[in-house]
Amino acid sequence: MVWFITTVVCICGALLIQYLYASKILRMKQAIFIKDIALRDVRAEGDRLDEQETELSKQQTSLTHGIRHLRGDIKALALHLQEREIDVPEPDFPLSELEEDLDG
Repeated sequence: MVWFITTVVCICGALLIQYLYASKILRMKQAIFIKDIALRDVRAEGDRLDEQETELSKQQTSLTHGIRHLRGDIKALALHLQEREIDVPEPDFPLSELEEDLDG
């Protein structure tokens, strides 16, 4: 009878140890899974930010070219108006700052 009780106690102890370690392993796997999802999200966000940076760079280049084109049009229009002896108002901002921004 003692052998039977000892066997049952050993089996119960082994099952308890297996349960504890299995639940610990499961929690570790869940933590790793959550970290993997977070890492994927961060990488996707990084890719999205890189795409936005590229798009904004293209927009900045396009706007810079547009400003340069408009500046040439304004100069040509100003000369045309001066030929017709029409007064051209002075801008409210210094044109030198605009030219420095375009060159840089």
